[in-house]
Amino acid sequence: MHGSAYKGDAIPGCSDLDLKLFLDEQAFTEYGQLPLAVGMAIQRDLAQIDPAPFQYIQSYARGPHPQPDYVDLVPGAYHLLVGRLPFAEATAAQLHRSACNALSALSPYPAYMAHAFLEHGGGKLERAVRFACTDVWPTLNHIVTLQQGEGTRGWRLPKRQVMALLAPEGELARTIHAFYASVVAYYQQPPSVEPGLATLANAVAFLTAARGWWDAHGQDMAK
Repeated sequence: MHGSAYKGDAIPGCSDLDLKLFLDEQAFTEYGQLPLAVGMAIQRDLAQIDPAPFQYIQSYARGPHPQPDYVDLVPGAYHLLVGRLPFAEATAAQLHRSACNALSALSPYPAYMAHAFLEHGGGKLERAVRFACTDVWPTLNHIVTLQQGEGTRGWRLPKRQVMALLAPEGELARTIHAFYASVVAYYQQPPSVEPGLATLANAVAFLTAARGWWDAHGQDMAK
């Protein structure tokens, strides 16, 4: 188990319950998926669980080998529920490299968000807000990883403690606090358009500040 549920800073109605399931290779089909019957059986069991106060249960089934260029098992950022770790925890060097790769490719105005503005109904705007959260919080951790020079710290701390590591007078701190406040406000009430738009605008403001920070300091950080 990892993420905000483990760190104790879940936002009610927003945060999910994050699980990773590491399995031996023979558990998967030739296409790298769990067999249909197994997946359906798991879904029937999950359907008996009320995920509240989390929005939903999110789980990924993975093989026993680390994925190239993907950082997993950050020390102090997860809890092993059962079984054994299939490979070594991420190192500070890996987290540093991952942060540089992510920030160098960062788009301040993601395509999914621009597309969502042209759609309506079926929870499209709510989905864009959810996607924005999955962009903003890792970006914050990547920045703190580089600024602190200690790879695991940001990933181990709750959101508000990570936010407090930013220079308080800077644009990064201002925009991430605005985003956090708008997310909390958005999920305290039934989804509506204006709070959703405000949350997305604040997401873009932070991602723009993050991109600007990387453009100004990335060359030095990548060394």
